[in-house]
Amino acid sequence: APPGACGDDNGDDKGGDDDGGASDVFDGPDDASQDEFCAAFTAAFEPLAGVDEDPTEEQFEAFQDAVEDFGDVGTPDGIGDTEREGFEVFVEAIDGVDYDDVKDLDGDDGFPGVDADDEDKVEAFFTYASTTCIADSIPSDVTTE
Repeated sequence: APPGACGDDNGDDKGGDDDGGASDVFDGPDDASQDEFCAAFTAAFEPLAGVDEDPTEEQFEAFQDAVEDFGDVGTPDGIGDTEREGFEVFVEAIDGVDYDDVKDLDGDDGFPGVDADDEDKVEAFFTYASTTCIADSIPSDVTTE
């Protein structure tokens, strides 16, 4: 079985349903500080900063790694259930999607790797993160036009 197939293996005792079911839903920490959350949210997208067209495979893999790190940080305690589910769906989807499946997507295709049923949750998460981290969401070395 691949690593993590039988529950998580990160030693935090928080995740990994061991009920014998097929649950593979990501279960990151839910006690991050707002500063930790916002820093990780911003860092998750830094590999894509300045990408005007489709990212290269290397840029996308760096994005996947940064999103995995974001998942390891988790969300603040006060996040709503829908927003938290959106966070989990987003982290899991980015981890599981292949570069070949996303390189030619356009903005109308939705979130890569996210089922249509979950897109509202992911959108709610991004609204939460953007609102929560508005002051921290633009890296200081990025110029706006």
